Amino acid sequence: MLSGVNISTRLIFALCPLLFALCFFSCATSPDSEDINRAEAHNKLGYSYFNKGQLNEAYLEFQKAILLNPDNKEALNQLGYINALYKKYDEAISFYKRAIKADPAYAEAMNNLGVLYVEMENWDEALGYFRAALNNPLYRSPEKAYTSMGYVHYRKEEYTLAEKALKDALMRNPVYPVANHTLGLVYVKLGDDSAAIEEFKKAIGIMPEYMDARWELAQAYLRAGEREKAVNQFRIISEKDSDVRRSREALEYIELIK
Repeated sequence: MLSGVNISTRLIFALCPLLFALCFFSCATSPDSEDINRAEAHNKLGYSYFNKGQLNEAYLEFQKAILLNPDNKEALNQLGYINALYKKYDEAISFYKRAIKADPAYAEAMNNLGVLYVEMENWDEALGYFRAALNNPLYRSPEKAYTSMGYVHYRKEEYTLAEKALKDALMRNPVYPVANHTLGLVYVKLGDDSAAIEEFKKAIGIMPEYMDARWELAQAYLRAGEREKAVNQFRIISEKDSDVRRSREALEYIELIK
């Protein structure tokens, strides 16, 4: 018969591999301060590469960051953003949701996930995440979420709600041309070309190279019978728009108007 001491000793040795494994995985998922600092260094380097347009290098650095610290929300958010750029929607959604899980008040990731759902034309999911972002009173860029909400309502043909959201955006940031442009589109749908023209002009005043707004302004001038002003906008588009197809179309309009 085995003594109590021998049984205890054998039990301890039997448990050692399991205890080691538990300790290993616990350490792997609970980074220490050194891991967190190293992760942040990789995160900063990733942002540096990202800002230079070196997306592959940026992606690798953000991956290194989350290997060291799986809860590095900025790295997770950027990985989501890069995957979204490459139309890898499932991967992007996964990274955004991990970022939000790491910080349930992370408005930037919520807004980015909403924008992704807009791209996928999943309007209701998008609205939910924009509202969630705006629930954070410390969100530094609420005009982004309000503008995106306005666009979603515009696409859903909910023009009153769209107008309200876009005016909320401009109340928070009066020099946000995307909001002006989208509000102009809403006024076009409401049949108010005069109001639309004012919004498109504001957008261009803030960002002269905003060719989408110039195109809509030219079209609104045409509908209003202001042919010379329309030609002026089409001429700028034909000379400066990087969209070759639209540039050619602008030239065609100029010839037709003449």
